[in-house]
Amino acid sequence: MISKLLYLLLTFAISAIPLNIAVKMLEGKSNWIKAIIVNMVVAVLSYIIGLKVDNFAGLLSFVILLLVYKVMFRIGWFRAVIAWLIQLGIIALFWVIVYWFSGITLF
Repeated sequence: MISKLLYLLLTFAISAIPLNIAVKMLEGKSNWIKAIIVNMVVAVLSYIIGLKVDNFAGLLSFVILLLVYKVMFRIGWFRAVIAWLIQLGIIALFWVIVYWFSGITLF
C-alpha cells in the first residue's frame, strides 16, 4: 500500500518537471511543489469530470486544465495554452532522446 502511494507521488513529481519548465519559460509564477499540486488537482478534476459528464468530457477537462494553469500560475489564457504545448514538446523531446539512446528507430 505504501509503495503504491510513493510510486504515485513520484509519478506526479516527475511529470511536474516539464510543466514547471514551461511555465517558467513564459514568466509565470511557478515552483516545483506548485507544479506537482497543479498536476494532482488537474488529475482529480479530470477524473471527476469523466465520471459526471458523458459528452465532451475531454473538452471540458482541457478547459479546466487551462483554468487551473491560469489561476495557479497567474498567466493568461493564451499563455496557459502555450505552456501546455511547451510541456507536450518537452515530453516528446524527452522520449525522442530516450529512443535515440536506446537505439529504437521512430520512423
